[in-house]
Amino acid sequence: MEKRQHRRIPFRRTVHLVNHRGDEQVLESSDFSLSGMAMVSQRPAQVGEKVRLRFRVNTLGESRELNLQAEIRHVDPAANNFRLGVSFLN
Repeated sequence: MEKRQHRRIPFRRTVHLVNHRGDEQVLESSDFSLSGMAMVSQRPAQVGEKVRLRFRVNTLGESRELNLQAEIRHVDPAANNFRLGVSFLN
């Protein structure tokens, strides 16, 4: 049984992830909830690492940029890449 607090919805967006060293990579998200999101990365990340995320959402016909702090919660190897799960901190 899944222990998720919030329901996930499909959410395909370009996401800019910046780690604590200032290294930025551009990822593709796959799903989103009120507490976190999943993304696909070409590079692994450290579980527990704090990162900044930047992506755009459309609300009431307007495009807005969100800047969120998050923590890497899991890193799963996938076909030629990694699936990252993050939880939002703000």
